[in-house]
Amino acid sequence: MRLNKIVLFLSVFTLITLNACRKAETNASTACTVEAPQSHPKSVAFQSLMDEATKAGLPGMSLLIADSNGVWYGASGMADIESNIAYQPCSVQKLGSITKMMMAVMVMKLVEEGKVNIDDKVSKWLDAKTIEGIANADQVTLRNLMQHTSGIYDIIRSSDFYLAVLHNPNKHWTGEELLTYVRGQAAVFTVNTEVRYSNTNTLLLSMCIEKITGRPHNELLHEKVIDPIGMSSTYYHTHDALPAITAQGYYDLYNKGTVSNVSNIVTGSGNGFTGVYSNVFDLQKFVKAVFLDKTVLKQSTLDTMMQWKQNSPDTDFGLGLFRKSLGTNSTEYRIGHTGGDLGYACEVYYFPHNGRYFILCVNYGTDSDSYLKPTYVQLVKDIVSEMKK
Repeated sequence: MRLNKIVLFLSVFTLITLNACRKAETNASTACTVEAPQSHPKSVAFQSLMDEATKAGLPGMSLLIADSNGVWYGASGMADIESNIAYQPCSVQKLGSITKMMMAVMVMKLVEEGKVNIDDKVSKWLDAKTIEGIANADQVTLRNLMQHTSGIYDIIRSSDFYLAVLHNPNKHWTGEELLTYVRGQAAVFTVNTEVRYSNTNTLLLSMCIEKITGRPHNELLHEKVIDPIGMSSTYYHTHDALPAITAQGYYDLYNKGTVSNVSNIVTGSGNGFTGVYSNVFDLQKFVKAVFLDKTVLKQSTLDTMMQWKQNSPDTDFGLGLFRKSLGTNSTEYRIGHTGGDLGYACEVYYFPHNGRYFILCVNYGTDSDSYLKPTYVQLVKDIVSEMKK
């Protein structure tokens, strides 16, 4: 989600304590167990990378990698520091913007079924009152929304939105309520002239899909993606109740070099741009079904999703997908998405040149600057580097 402005507002201690008596939605975590992974020649290397990162302060994490030697998974640290529950590969956590990748797959499945045209304008489906005051909304298409070429203001840049979250941290937001923090904000650029990430894009996408189909988008996400793939440990909060094995989410809330539990601060979950909770095993099923076995979408549909536009020197944006270069002089790359929310981070990436992939889930927020962000960034670099060997 890229929560770059949140630290200032989440340090307002009095606003949080006003809500301390509200019923929590993520209660104390319970343990889960898994069978030991198969032997793998790099198991020690990958486990060491995780252990070093948790030793440096990241609370907990799990990692699954697949390469020519097979599949290996492991975990390190704590799912619940307060209850002394270890993080396991079966632990469920929030995926942040991985939700957007799943949303894009769902939309493209509807395209294959002839129910959606991604070149339709948003204004065809959302009435004038809904998009009133949202700069560029009357010009953009569903394709623009999925590729972040809309130029529409990003809701997570709104200070007023975060103040509202702090006043009511467990609130289940509706799309209409969220759009009040976008209205009146200037467009970031003219439609289709640049590529810049905006959470508002997928919010509007979810609202359009509901108008087009006449059905809640959360039901479609289950029906078209989660359930057919067999992702039985995947939940879409706030629409689905979370299981007891959900890991707590942590962040350096007061910028003091310590972690605080932020599991129950809801930053718009369930509106297309964030909210899916899962674990590395279900995410493996997703990667295999979408990118390897192609049992969800046709290759021609994936080709459409992989029509890239450059966002930065090493990152291109497709439709709900990122393509990241594997090095300055490399022609090889990884495809997938990065996820982040206040207390969680995730990486889901597939290497098309050799069929390898990795999935990393960490219960610490890394979208904003904090003393642990460099640790997370280095961990991802080290995992990718090890997989390239």
